[in-house]
Amino acid sequence: MDCKRYLAAAAFAVTLAGCQSPQVTLPTPPPEPPQPVVAAIAIGDALPGAQAALAAVSHDESVVRSPAPPPVPDLWRDMRQAMHLPLHLDQKRVQQELRWLKRHPHYLTRLQPRLQTYLPYLYTQTQLRGMPAELALLPIVESALDTFAFSHGGAAGPWQFVRGTARQYGLDMNDWYDGRRDIVASTDAALRYLTDLNNRFDDWYLALAGYNAGQGNVNRALRKNPGAGFFDLSLPRETRAYVPRLLALAAIIKDPETHGLNLPEVVPATSFYTLNVHSQFQVDKLADTLGLSADELYKFNPALNQWATPPRGPHRVIVPGHMDPVAAQASIDAIPANARVDWTQIVVRDGDTLSQIARRHGTDVTSLRIANQLPNSRIRAGNKLLIPKHAQALASAPRSAKGSVTYVVKPGDSLWTIAQQHNVNLTKLMRNNHLGPKDTLAVGHKLTIPGTGSSKRQVTRKVHYKVRKGDSLSRIASKFNVSVGQISNWNKLDSKRYLQPGQGLLLYVNVVGG
Repeated sequence: MDCKRYLAAAAFAVTLAGCQSPQVTLPTPPPEPPQPVVAAIAIGDALPGAQAALAAVSHDESVVRSPAPPPVPDLWRDMRQAMHLPLHLDQKRVQQELRWLKRHPHYLTRLQPRLQTYLPYLYTQTQLRGMPAELALLPIVESALDTFAFSHGGAAGPWQFVRGTARQYGLDMNDWYDGRRDIVASTDAALRYLTDLNNRFDDWYLALAGYNAGQGNVNRALRKNPGAGFFDLSLPRETRAYVPRLLALAAIIKDPETHGLNLPEVVPATSFYTLNVHSQFQVDKLADTLGLSADELYKFNPALNQWATPPRGPHRVIVPGHMDPVAAQASIDAIPANARVDWTQIVVRDGDTLSQIARRHGTDVTSLRIANQLPNSRIRAGNKLLIPKHAQALASAPRSAKGSVTYVVKPGDSLWTIAQQHNVNLTKLMRNNHLGPKDTLAVGHKLTIPGTGSSKRQVTRKVHYKVRKGDSLSRIASKFNVSVGQISNWNKLDSKRYLQPGQGLLLYVNVVGG
């Protein structure tokens, strides 16, 4: 071997020894005379001088290094790079929350489907606004990412908005739609609210405290202790645990190995798209247009309360990420405006009012006026009106506009649990199905669930309510739209006895409604 070739080979060996990646391919020289080629080399983080050494390889040798495989997509890794908040792991309250997470190592694993559906979107939205990535985790603390979450204080949705703050930040709430359950609308409102709070306090911890306890409570605490940080303020008990809970969760995600936990797989993939529907669209017709089931469309649009999208908007729907959004939008655009809702005609009877007709047929006065080009709400007997025909629109909901639905008994069901699930009277359920209280339900048996004629969806959530001073059964029943008898049955109460402040009650609340 001549001297130049020996030196080149030695330099190449030294370079390879300093490379980060072990994947190196040395191709076999071709049998024909060597031709001048350009060496294609991908080296990662080479040591200083490596480029010069590689340049010394003679032109009659080709050295090819296989590129390292791209990293596996990992949302947690992306989030770690955008986490900026000090975690205060020395604080006792943060340590308490960490201990809880370690005692429940499968908590995040159980949430994996929701995490995959919503967290990539939440993270992206925080980054578009230049916010710490930790804030994308807040709906986990608030609601375990349950879009139907409902608190004893009336807060709803993944970001747990109460009505007053929801209105302040532009979320619509009516018989047709509740923006607090809309992941797109509520996320926008929540991040604007947090930004406003941070601008007010110039401190993300105080902004988070204000989000939970209200800006007024934080202001009062600061007046008593000017200049104090979050951990030194006298705040409500729930708030004192709220911020540490978020910091503990961020600590686990930032360094799961140190804390002995495994994170579920979450990839930075698009889980849903929003499409423009332009005007009111009947849910079952929209589902058919998109090639989805009504069940799936409702699943991605938990803000919808009834059989159609809201007549006055927002005129958009969320669809699953596996769809082609361009093709899906084209399918919607191809449906004429007058074919998006099925209509039938009725004749106004003596004594009818437009509001009565609207209630009777599961719609509202505005929709009837638009459909019938009425300048006002005055109608006369004998007038002909177009009304929506939507008998099948809520087939996927526990009750439909037809007044009853069929339910197939599942393992573990009882008459009691089925009655609670569908918010119907137990006696009425038994009478409707010719059953006695001691009858055994067979898995697969079909029950007829009596309805009320309402066209609203029914989604029931268990709510733990703590009795407050001045509460009565009738006041609590009115607040949660249930009956005194239901509260008494659920809690085995004597309705004639007084409630005591601090007493706990279990309620089954339909969280869908205006």
